[in-house]
Amino acid sequence: MEFGQRIKEIRLKKKFTLEELAKRTNVSASFLSQIERGIVYPSVESLKRIATALHVKLDYFFKEERVPRKTIVKRDKRERFFLKDSNAFVEILTSSGIEVLMEPLVFTLQPKGHTGKQLSMHEGEEFGLVLEGKIKVQIGKEFYTLEQGDSISFDSMLPHKFRNIGNGKAKVLWVVFSPRRIM
Repeated sequence: MEFGQRIKEIRLKKKFTLEELAKRTNVSASFLSQIERGIVYPSVESLKRIATALHVKLDYFFKEERVPRKTIVKRDKRERFFLKDSNAFVEILTSSGIEVLMEPLVFTLQPKGHTGKQLSMHEGEEFGLVLEGKIKVQIGKEFYTLEQGDSISFDSMLPHKFRNIGNGKAKVLWVVFSPRRIM
């Protein structure tokens, strides 16, 4: 498959019109159409802008065969680590080394355990589901108390952190979504 066809394939998959992609890339819709049909070839700079707008790496357009990614991580094979300063145990639910758009984690926070003293902010979105216990999530200057079964999602550009406010441990499924692949 030619790279123009791949651009069209991912554009349609993301439900972008030519006009929407043109606005995101500062490349005219007619030029994009010609690229997709293999009539013209874009400059490297234009191709970088197209890749960025479609949230793919540049080499995505040139790979001969793409195999859909999938991983299975058995419970006993998860990467785990303890954040001593935070009194938190973290389990990574995906394989390390593969590029992903999301990073699912399970935090087990001891009483007064937390995700950090400083507020965090970065590109993307986050989702949390309290599996056990009670936590307080801070987003900017606002605080939200969540208990077992409660969930939250928000734009990661908002400064955020969370902590265990219960007497027992708190267990939280936390997923970080990124518009760019996470390695």
